[in-house]
Amino acid sequence: MKATIERILVAADGSQESENAFGAVMPLVRAYRPEVAVLHVLEDPDASFSPPANVAKACRALRKSGVNAHLEIREGRAAEEIARLAAKADLLVMSTHGRGGWEGVVLGSVTQEVIRRVEVPILVTRPGMAAAEWTRMLVALDGSPRGERILDDVIPLAERLHIKVELLQAAMPPITPGGLGEIPGVRIEENPLPYLDAVRARLASRGIDVSTRVAEGRAGTQILAEAARGGASLICMTTHGRTGLPRILMGSIADEVLRHAPCPVLLRRSVGSGSGVLGCPPG
Repeated sequence: MKATIERILVAADGSQESENAFGAVMPLVRAYRPEVAVLHVLEDPDASFSPPANVAKACRALRKSGVNAHLEIREGRAAEEIARLAAKADLLVMSTHGRGGWEGVVLGSVTQEVIRRVEVPILVTRPGMAAAEWTRMLVALDGSPRGERILDDVIPLAERLHIKVELLQAAMPPITPGGLGEIPGVRIEENPLPYLDAVRARLASRGIDVSTRVAEGRAGTQILAEAARGGASLICMTTHGRTGLPRILMGSIADEVLRHAPCPVLLRRSVGSGSGVLGCPPG
């Protein structure tokens, strides 16, 4: 597939929360100079066929700063239209909350449905998230090939933007087969360090500044804690893996991270083998 980002789709519903997406995507816009399509979906058939004023203003601001940006106005169900146009993009950018036709509580139903549908990476923001330059990527892995699919995007981004990468794997501590209270117990026998060291070596061989960390505890809790502790600029993860990210589609760990992340989240839904959208073949 492509070795660069040529087209970015930014979904904007006109809410103040969705404006976060524009600030979050700017590091990529400055690095790749892509075409940026700003999408607004009209779900009300009786509504005026025009975007909200702040969506049009954001698009004009992009053009004034030299970005090749344009508006896309579509009618229909928001999730369906976003997914349809995302198929023609290298990256989708959207917020986890909106208003009007895109209602939801923090992690909205539109975001959930879009993540279930699209195969391109998604850059997700949430309300109150401050935009900042990307200096450190926290990459959540779980030891599985599917979990590693996010590296298809992390590696070219780290190379292009010269970003430090921290590889994180969370593991529950060994407990008895009887479990803890009403929670079934699972004994973790594998040491995750050899796996993380192997991945680190792969990235380091490409000149990437990379470190590793093993955290003991629930994956979602540890990802959020490490992002806050180390001042992560971007959290990167897949929505399916073996242990740390256990569910395909919208997994419970990805859901938790998206609800509470202190920075944007780069999310990829694992759909099997193949090349990554951003050009790095799977390891």
